[in-house]
Amino acid sequence: MFLVRTSLRPSPIHGIGVFAAEPIYQGQVVWQFDPRIDLRIALTMLGEFPPAIQEYLKIRAYIEVFQGGEVMVLCADNAKFVNHSDHPNLIDSQDGMLEYAAWDISVDEELTCNYYTSDMAAAEKLGAA
Repeated sequence: MFLVRTSLRPSPIHGIGVFAAEPIYQGQVVWQFDPRIDLRIALTMLGEFPPAIQEYLKIRAYIEVFQGGEVMVLCADNAKFVNHSDHPNLIDSQDGMLEYAAWDISVDEELTCNYYTSDMAAAEKLGAA
């Protein structure tokens, strides 16, 4: 769940992106996992969903290991639209529960993360698989 105001708009990186709607300062916590709004769905359940939802989850959810099993994490806010960058302005905490600003981020700057540090399906999503 984002802890800062954001907006969605076309991205020069890919499709739709998330943009800062307020100044964000280096080291500030920008996102945190919150089970009240962010869902963890066992990866083994993917086949139980209709094909259209399976495709949506493959694009919008990220995969991590949680309590010994692979889960898809689906954020209910704009966070599901964060695009990848090799030089992201958001950096994951060690436990993956928080994302911090790597530097000061100005209003209208696109928020990015490194899929390879947070998503076990990064190579597939980025066409490197």
